Amino acid sequence: MIAALIDSAVILESLEATAKEEALGAALQAAVEAGRLAKKDLAAVRKRLLEREAMGSTGIGNGIAVPHVKGKEIRQMSLVLARVPKSLNFQAIDGRPVHTIFLLLAPPDDPEAHLKVLRWISSLARNPDFRKFVVTAKDAKEIRELLHEMSGPKA
Repeated sequence: MIAALIDSAVILESLEATAKEEALGAALQAAVEAGRLAKKDLAAVRKRLLEREAMGSTGIGNGIAVPHVKGKEIRQMSLVLARVPKSLNFQAIDGRPVHTIFLLLAPPDDPEAHLKVLRWISSLARNPDFRKFVVTAKDAKEIRELLHEMSGPKA
């Protein structure tokens, strides 16, 4: 499941944004452009995503944020990974700016798969090698290869 999610991930090598809401909107727009989310559903999903952020930041520390949203409009689990070269204030739990965003879009009917992916992302966020290499990877291909390499054979 993780390997398929990595293969289908939308990877934004350089997301230019100055605010969390702008970055989330751009990541959602990339999901629409990649066919992971219907354009007609963008506003509703964005609203739910921002409501989730208002409850508590998904900036989990070490420069990583994991905004996530479930909805009936989302037909299959999708991942948008965005690098933010200028880093963003995401109100992360450690107070540090965010340089990597994992936006997870999930249908509501498979909570266990959703939790499995969140655990996987959390393990990447705790790995100093991943954090180092994700920001220095030269392109989307290298980022995808890094995700596969760091996920191990069972992914």
